[in-house]
Amino acid sequence: MLELAFQADRRGREPVYRQLQHHLLDLVQSRRLAPGERLPASRELAHSLGLSRNTVNQAYQALVDEGVLRSHVGQGTFVVGAATDPAEASPGVRSFAWQGLTARRVRAIAQPRGVAPSGPLEIDFRAGRVDLPSLPMASLKRAYARALSQVGDLAEAIDPRGWGPLREVIARSLLTRGITCGPDEVVVVNGAQHALDLLARTLVDPGDTVALEQPGYFGAAAAFSASEAHLVGIGVDAEGLRVDELARVLRARRVKLLYTTPAVQSPTGTALSESRRRALLDLADAYQLPIVEDDYDGELRYGGPPVPALKNLDRAGQVVYVGTFSKALFAGLRMGYVAAPPPLLRRLVRSRWAADFSSDVVTQAALADLLASGSLERHVRRVRRLYARRRDALLAALRELMPVGTAWVRPAGGSTVWLRLPDDADAEAVHAAAVAAGIGYGRGESFALADGPAAPEAERHLLISFARVSAEKMEAGVAALADCVRAAQRAPRRRAS
Repeated sequence: MLELAFQADRRGREPVYRQLQHHLLDLVQSRRLAPGERLPASRELAHSLGLSRNTVNQAYQALVDEGVLRSHVGQGTFVVGAATDPAEASPGVRSFAWQGLTARRVRAIAQPRGVAPSGPLEIDFRAGRVDLPSLPMASLKRAYARALSQVGDLAEAIDPRGWGPLREVIARSLLTRGITCGPDEVVVVNGAQHALDLLARTLVDPGDTVALEQPGYFGAAAAFSASEAHLVGIGVDAEGLRVDELARVLRARRVKLLYTTPAVQSPTGTALSESRRRALLDLADAYQLPIVEDDYDGELRYGGPPVPALKNLDRAGQVVYVGTFSKALFAGLRMGYVAAPPPLLRRLVRSRWAADFSSDVVTQAALADLLASGSLERHVRRVRRLYARRRDALLAALRELMPVGTAWVRPAGGSTVWLRLPDDADAEAVHAAAVAAGIGYGRGESFALADGPAAPEAERHLLISFARVSAEKMEAGVAALADCVRAAQRAPRRRAS
């Protein structure tokens, strides 16, 4: 028979026998195991795969129960077939069975769940969006036109650190976040997620422990899971990351690095307090703990002057700062940067050679133009005023329209509100009603580790963005969402006052 190229993921949540069951089913459905074909004896297969005989027997029995295999005492186990769509079948053609060959690091990545109706959205409360009509289209067109006019000079400007003029202007712009650095301390990457993946591949070995906020950004969990790290969640409250909880973890185990969003905590919208910032840096210094600071929405703060980045207080050089242009402009603009000491950046550049050689140089040149001309800064100021009005409209509508028991956090910045459903509202029922109504939002469980202590509470939350919904339409949008929540409640409630 076909030799089984199966490798068990013993650190995964799925039992090994289930993994083997799914791999065998994949082989049958792809016709690599044909109907009537005899499978190896359980003892033989267990020996070849390094599994227990009981594990193989469980997998076989599960497929027998599904009608995929049949077993005869004294004769062996044979393939019956699998439930497939006859319209998709091609007689005599075998497809390749990829499922069992997927690397463990990929199987560990959980795809975030969200409300994504099949039809067009009536109300778009999804995070990661921006107000498209407010984009500085004239400035963008001029910047790209100037960049394209330089294409002769840019055509061979491949530098894994990023285009020199852009790194220079990024270094100057970071002064507004309280960060003093030179272009040799900046590397341009393809968005903040690329930065996290690059840092994970550079710093994290399989089995290392990475601490991150809970609830927290699902993209960070995905990046570090892909490096086969052991993830430990650290709680957050009204002052941001629980530094006291991190201290307890550090006393108990070796942590390779910490990921945090101190300016605007993802997803709660809180800001790390000044006292905790200093306590965190003292703790990190004592334990030689690198900190990855994701400043994804630090420019969008409301009420008072912007709080300097955590890296502003860093004297030991252990804070790695990650920034992005996607939030200020648009999500499809995959361009970000990392600011860190040169010894680390040299290693990031070395890791980058294994993935891509550099970022799109035309877009880098256009961004350098937008930054140098002040166009991007003026756009951010306009968007900050626009989003402040929309945030206030959303909060007012929530107070007026949501059922009793609904709670939310007033965000210090960013473009989202972290909302908790009433205790008697079923989150899955809210989801179903929202899909039917064409309402999009972020599901809370995406922001918690599946088996972590924060998961049950996160499941009762929604992430609501006010970037795409105008202040004039906010009340109608919240009213529609409130109807979905009421429909999911076990008993009707009066409106919150």
